[in-house]
Amino acid sequence: MVPFAVSTAVWIFILIPVIVVWVLGIADIIRRPLSGAATAGWLALVIILPIIGTIIYFLTRKPTEQEILEAQEAAADQRRDRPTGLNL
Repeated sequence: MVPFAVSTAVWIFILIPVIVVWVLGIADIIRRPLSGAATAGWLALVIILPIIGTIIYFLTRKPTEQEILEAQEAAADQRRDRPTGLNL
């Protein structure tokens, strides 16, 4: 029999984060502008092989145009906010 504390720790530190990432992967597949066949294929892979499928999806996922623009704007804002030298 597994001690209660061990099973609780497994749920809190391993299973819940894996489930959250899996659900986020499914939500990301559904919201992305993919063709119907691509969406169905990714959903099937992620549902049949939850951990491996989600890892493969996130490793091969390409950013959308909007994500690229947002990242560029954030980088530009960061460069503007950074001090440019010593102010003596």
